[in-house]
Amino acid sequence: MRRAPRRSVTCVLRPGATLFALFALFALVASSLAACRGPSRAEEPRRSGEAYGDPSMWLCRPDLPDDACHGDLTATELHADGSRSIDKHVAAAAPAVDCFYVYPTVDLHLRAGNHADFEDLKDVRETALAQVARFREVCAVYAPLYRQASIGTYAASDEDKERFFGVAYSDVAAAFAHYRAHLNHGRRIVMIGHSQGAQMIARLLRDTFDRDAALRQQLVVAMPIGFYFDVPKGAATGGTFENLPVCASDAQLGCVVAYRTLAAGDAPDAKFWPLPAGREAICVDPAGAGSGTTPLSRSYLATARAPGVRGVDTPFVLLRDFYQARCVSAPDGRDYLEVAEARAPGDARPSPVDLGRHHGFLGLHVYDFAFTQGDLIDLVKKKVAALPPE
Repeated sequence: MRRAPRRSVTCVLRPGATLFALFALFALVASSLAACRGPSRAEEPRRSGEAYGDPSMWLCRPDLPDDACHGDLTATELHADGSRSIDKHVAAAAPAVDCFYVYPTVDLHLRAGNHADFEDLKDVRETALAQVARFREVCAVYAPLYRQASIGTYAASDEDKERFFGVAYSDVAAAFAHYRAHLNHGRRIVMIGHSQGAQMIARLLRDTFDRDAALRQQLVVAMPIGFYFDVPKGAATGGTFENLPVCASDAQLGCVVAYRTLAAGDAPDAKFWPLPAGREAICVDPAGAGSGTTPLSRSYLATARAPGVRGVDTPFVLLRDFYQARCVSAPDGRDYLEVAEARAPGDARPSPVDLGRHHGFLGLHVYDFAFTQGDLIDLVKKKVAALPPE
């Protein structure tokens, strides 16, 4: 049984508000949010993984009949000659590895606190479908529900941030403990998270794989994407993680892929993304580690997030080699993944997204997974192929 709904909601922006727009609003009106910063209710950190023995506490789990990752992933592919075709997603019949995924902020309440109402999962299910469901081509996906911090928590006091993000993390850690004890069965693992989910995955990595050499042998790759993680300048380890290196090749195992996405011509906003002195942000282009500008093989955009495309009635739009990416070494160390269109002359495809409209602040944050999704999946496939025999 799912928990009964809890309705202590105030200071809400719904529906249609994007994460980008909400953070931009914070930048303009942060001083007026004091009245919205109190906790919605007193949530206590979770002390064990017992709750995750309940199937309803899982968003995606291969044995569940209502697994959110088994939704409709049909895409309309746009071809350079102006034609279109339907692309059907095909999941692996017997994936060799697991993917453990933590979703980003979907609670858009401006009141700081933890999201404890799991009655309406529409937004969470749509997010998982868009970001991680296609990884079923290569892995069995496990994604727990968790009492994530609301978007308003990012504008709260340091004390409240520590408290509410601590509660969120206690759920993720408990879910992972249950997963390891009862669901993993020694299989190798890919760790995936976006935005707040990336924060959770990074903390989980530090508390588990980073501290345990034996456990690191199970890690295929970690992908905490859409947040800043760092290393000392010129180093592969240190900083956010002591022992997990930044991925330097497609075949390297047990390493980290991370980046924040900006459009060409944009630059990171230092005011909102602090970076310790002497450090540089991790940026790994999933289409080609360290190889300069690379074409992005398959970009999957939710049709609702592709306003430049008309007449599509499938949930997703697919574009092959429409975008290109490269990691940019910023002077202040805030390295980022720069994305631009890479259309050849005569390419008749419309621009799904006006990249210029996403300059400043969060940049292309909401597209961190969309532009690179095919390459992320292919990268996992390459790493799985490089695994030593068991």
